[in-house]
Amino acid sequence: MDKFSFLISEGFKNIFRHKLTSFATIFSVFLTLSIVGCLILGNQNTNKIIEYLRAKYKIEVFFKEGFTDDELKNAINQIGSIKGVRSTTLISKKDAEKIFKSQFGEDIFDLVGFNPLPASCVVNVEKDGIEKLEIMPIIKRLEMLPVVDEIKYQSGLISRIESYYERFSQIAILCFILSLAISIFVISNTIRLTIFSRKNLIKSFQLIGATRSFVRFPFIIEGLFHGFFGSMLSSIALYFLIDYSNTIIDDIISFKINFDPYMLSVTLIFIGIMISTIGSIRATSKYIK
Repeated sequence: MDKFSFLISEGFKNIFRHKLTSFATIFSVFLTLSIVGCLILGNQNTNKIIEYLRAKYKIEVFFKEGFTDDELKNAINQIGSIKGVRSTTLISKKDAEKIFKSQFGEDIFDLVGFNPLPASCVVNVEKDGIEKLEIMPIIKRLEMLPVVDEIKYQSGLISRIESYYERFSQIAILCFILSLAISIFVISNTIRLTIFSRKNLIKSFQLIGATRSFVRFPFIIEGLFHGFFGSMLSSIALYFLIDYSNTIIDDIISFKINFDPYMLSVTLIFIGIMISTIGSIRATSKYIK
């Protein structure tokens, strides 16, 4: 236990022995994890926006004349089983007549003497999922049904929204990986500088029989502290930044950034410890033989 405590304390003391490099590393981790936190929150809230927009996607399917109610209900069941379809709503000729009257204030029978409005179906697509929603496979399946006469949907708008979402997701992942790689590189180089500054002490330990693990451990602990402090600072900064941003945004467009402070902190601390461990092990494995 004394040996373990000594190694922990040595790792902690290394931070204060090299204040400038430690500060630079912690600040670098802070910036990196702040960016990572923003990317995580951006992705979460983008998903919410996409779900909201997808809930508004409407595919209107108009049926041919001459089919019975049972045949139309059977077609509705087939439509509901298509992959990507969330729900369906049948609008019978009678329902279409009522909708016409409510919207235009006129009875269709008084105007033309009969009901020319076709039965139809409103198809709602799946709104969940992080992948790009492909609308065309659904349309092609609908076109194959013999009862279908015409299909109306906002193809251009849906395609653009889904393309922008896919592009944003790809850029976010790339930035996430790049940020972590930079942070690992910075931590690794900081530990390397610490190793070089204490190379005489390291050599002395090795001469008296200290194992490689014993020599490496304090530097790994130092890296862990860098990651922990940097992640804590980024969690606190993001909390106040988002809280302040929500106050401003809510006054302008009645929208709030959704986030869980606890989960955000845990995630950032986990990422901070992970990248600091990788960076420290990388440096000690390379420079302590």
